[in-house]
Amino acid sequence: MEKKKFILRSFSAGGFTLIEMLVVISIISILAGQLLPSLSTAREKGRQANCINNLKQFSLAIEMYSQDFKDYPPWLSSLYPDYLSHNKTIFVCITDRDRGNIGHGQEAFPEANDIPPPNIPGAGYSPPYAGGLDGFNQRNPEITACSYMYDFNPNECEWFMMDKTPQQIAQADRNGDGIVSWKEAMLWQSDYEGKRGQVPIVRCFWHYRNYKQKVLNLAYRDYNVFTGEPEWESSSY
Repeated sequence: MEKKKFILRSFSAGGFTLIEMLVVISIISILAGQLLPSLSTAREKGRQANCINNLKQFSLAIEMYSQDFKDYPPWLSSLYPDYLSHNKTIFVCITDRDRGNIGHGQEAFPEANDIPPPNIPGAGYSPPYAGGLDGFNQRNPEITACSYMYDFNPNECEWFMMDKTPQQIAQADRNGDGIVSWKEAMLWQSDYEGKRGQVPIVRCFWHYRNYKQKVLNLAYRDYNVFTGEPEWESSSY
């Protein structure tokens, strides 16, 4: 009996008390709380690197298309499969939790989605957007998911038509149809607002939307990737 008591006392002396266990757990929790944000940030940096690689691949495909047709593609989806033949995953940013199913993820500018918003049956569109959306007829329906905003699309650029003067609208309207498309608006900004070609042709908002990081932009002229605010005009290059 005495031997058993000795064993129990020895075991108790070599173990942890309840208070010691709680202290250890508290320290581990504090360390984990400090490390997890850093790990999340590191993962997001890796996703950004993947997205930048997608933008660079878009730039090569856009340049090849431009050399063949002397113009920019109407949509990113127009590059598939002749200029982006390997797979369709390039159209989806891995930071996009919706996997490209809702477009670029902004409530604003649904007409610049490379996939038509859900309330667009075919090329038609119901309010609140009243602009011309026949440009959706020029996209490739094989691409059913895309995370990226395409600023050189052929749809009417409603914000430009509402904000600019008649003289500016006439300057931007390159084909003389009385409507300024997104592509025409962006080219006008480059030519008349001194942007030196640093207007975005492709943009990714998902890093901003999900992690409050900068928006990734692909410049249309030299295809450099630059980061900026949602209003790209306020970005520094």
